[in-house]
Amino acid sequence: MVKHIARILLLAFALNMLAACADDGTIRKRDVGMVGGAVGGAIAGNAIGGSDPTARVLGIVAGGLVGAAVGGYLGSLWDDYDRKQASACLESTPDNKPATWKNPNTNSESTVTPVNTYYQADNTPCREFTQTITIDGKPETGRGTACRQPDGTWRMTGQ
Repeated sequence: MVKHIARILLLAFALNMLAACADDGTIRKRDVGMVGGAVGGAIAGNAIGGSDPTARVLGIVAGGLVGAAVGGYLGSLWDDYDRKQASACLESTPDNKPATWKNPNTNSESTVTPVNTYYQADNTPCREFTQTITIDGKPETGRGTACRQPDGTWRMTGQ
């Protein structure tokens, strides 16, 4: 039963990733943070729940909800400066090389590390990446995939 609930939660998070794309093609910081936080919270809740199936399910649900709230908040702290830095990283940073910057507006530190570059059938470049935002010394890490759009912007995908 726990496996089925975990799969349903992962499917819900994947569907949320598909909805995380803004209409204008930019990366929506709040949604990305929410999804990353929810996944991390669900994983932590599963571990905290122990061997009791009911406790594990409650842990997954509670951890996912708390993680989504925290991740959404942290993600909302991103602004245009961070988006521009992340886009520049996705555009030119080699795989497995982190790009780190400090936002002068929020005083937060962010790191984006492209981990895999591939091309779609139409030769559109896509990059899988990890992202860490550090605020007041507390890091929050998530994963994502973005593809370059014809206008040069990078857009989150559900892949």
